[in-house]
Amino acid sequence: MCTARDIDLFRTTSLDRAAARHLQRRRAADELVRIRHGVYVERNQWEALDGRSRHLVRMRAVIPLLRPGALFALDSAAAILGFPRLDPWPDRVRAVVPSLDHDVHRVGLTLHAGHVGADGRLFWGVPFSSRAWTVVELARRSSLSAAVVVIDDALRRGVSAAELEQIAAETGPWGSVRLEHALEIADVRHESVGESYLAARAAELGCPDLEPQHEFVAPDGTVDRVDFWLPRLGIVVEFDGRQKYDDPVMLAGRAPRDVLWDEKRREDRLRARAEVRRFVRVTWSHLVAPERLRALFRQQGVPCR
Repeated sequence: MCTARDIDLFRTTSLDRAAARHLQRRRAADELVRIRHGVYVERNQWEALDGRSRHLVRMRAVIPLLRPGALFALDSAAAILGFPRLDPWPDRVRAVVPSLDHDVHRVGLTLHAGHVGADGRLFWGVPFSSRAWTVVELARRSSLSAAVVVIDDALRRGVSAAELEQIAAETGPWGSVRLEHALEIADVRHESVGESYLAARAAELGCPDLEPQHEFVAPDGTVDRVDFWLPRLGIVVEFDGRQKYDDPVMLAGRAPRDVLWDEKRREDRLRARAEVRRFVRVTWSHLVAPERLRALFRQQGVPCR
């Protein structure tokens, strides 16, 4: 499979007008895609890339436009670091330039004034912001759900909440309320993007605290762990994503039908427990439409506004 590093960039130059005209003819023939002025890639390679990889290629394309001292940041640093994303990856590349007095906008590129901590590594010769700094800057600008998703991912990779709080204090009050709420919701026990998204949506709907990754132990020693548990109400809430049925890592060598059967047996065991009164399954379609999630929760007796 083609990756962002495999893509060849074809750049026009005023010193070789014949080559520039050749690239323009190939684009007119639909063989090339122009990703910014004067920069082209093979169409078949471009169409094989996912959204994150396309953003990485756009970053490579703008490198000659970066000012001295620039660091890739925000969405662009997130693409390098592999953060999950709820929204489509943007066409616009973002970098921070400490020497700037104000943001500078160009076609497909924004240079932000400010300061971020560097990761210490380079992307095609350009530094980029660290994981913790990237999380804080994204969370300040994102929706609550997107903020929780990236914070949880960072926590699972070893970034501490204390480090995020310290950076937040250094960056000032802008966006601090959203960041503070996201930090309150985030929990390293959220094991997937779906669980993080669900926790954020539940908080937005005013649901009571959901206890993540609660374990039920049967007399024979069988342990059944659920995504979320509301102990006072006796309600299990599970995020039911397709990933568990088609991701090779989660399948762990099992056939999808076997996973489905195991899941059914697990749910039967949980429903048979005296303390479990209801079992609620939430899908991605509920998360992208909060009113649908609200209706499901109300139907199943989960308190929400």
